[in-house]
Amino acid sequence: MLTLNTQFDTAGYLSRFASKGRIRLEGVLLDDDAAAVHHALEQQTPWELHLVGGNGPEVINRRELATLPESDIQNRLTEAAERAQNGLSWLRLGYELMGTLDGEALRPLADMIKSPAFARFCESLTGMSGLDLIALNAACYRPGDFVTRHTDTAARLCFEWSFTKDWRSDWGGQMLFHSPSGDIEGGIMPRLNDLALFAGDQPRSVASVAPYAGGPRFSITGRFA
Repeated sequence: MLTLNTQFDTAGYLSRFASKGRIRLEGVLLDDDAAAVHHALEQQTPWELHLVGGNGPEVINRRELATLPESDIQNRLTEAAERAQNGLSWLRLGYELMGTLDGEALRPLADMIKSPAFARFCESLTGMSGLDLIALNAACYRPGDFVTRHTDTAARLCFEWSFTKDWRSDWGGQMLFHSPSGDIEGGIMPRLNDLALFAGDQPRSVASVAPYAGGPRFSITGRFA
């Protein structure tokens, strides 16, 4: 069973969230637990390809990836990049965690996030109430992967829990928060065991990962209504 660290300055985070609509917490899991989650993401997750192609959002599972011609996959990647020039697009590996995960390595973390205790924890730091988890996914960004600028008006609160080791800021992959004028108001570099909570209506993106990045960018993402 994973242990959630609840020893945070609640008043300070409440004030910060009220002011900026986002907060970042370090060390939310014990070190050994965070290392186990990283290992599960790196070695034990059946990743699928998530992208926005010519017909909208697509999920291509491992079986399909093994049988699709390389030219078809490249066409989809090109379409995702072209859509990114003018609107919402993304390209990454993903794995949906809202369903039943019997025997899977990420099940302990997923069960904890789905619990009422985790919702109460998020409420205590943001001042929100009645949070209801509506989406939960694992994400892996490789060189060239990205998410363009967007908001999520269907979600009151979103989170990204980073499980990335030994990242460098010049490798890209930051969660970027945008001002109405297009300036970058803030950014969060991928780290191990960092939890970012942010309002769904905050304009944000994930910067493209550099081709020379030394490894994948791993995280768990979720949305509360």
